Amino acid sequence: MIDLQRNLVDLRREKNLTQREVAEKIGVSAAAVGFWETGTNEPKATYLIKLAKFFGVTVDELVGFNSPTIEEQAAGASPTRRVNITPIEDDLLYAFRRLGKKHGEETQRNIITMIEKML
Repeated sequence: MIDLQRNLVDLRREKNLTQREVAEKIGVSAAAVGFWETGTNEPKATYLIKLAKFFGVTVDELVGFNSPTIEEQAAGASPTRRVNITPIEDDLLYAFRRLGKKHGEETQRNIITMIEKML
């Protein structure tokens, strides 16, 4: 459960919390939180639920079942932070991907270069 370990650390750091502070909020020892973050132990389901509620995420997100795609990561997403896109951005991404299949990645790189020059 490497995703769980990484997500726990990321979520805790995003909230500027210590392991002890998280532990106090969910009713475990600071050592337990440390063991979860290092992968020495895994939390029981009841603690996964408490952690998810505390951090405002789903259990699936916490354990990494909804890990961002490569494209989402490139746009700044992480397992704990998603990127919302507008309908036009979704249309552009769909067309961009189709273009790559039809004309190759070189065409996509040229478009990226053109956009970067416009910025």
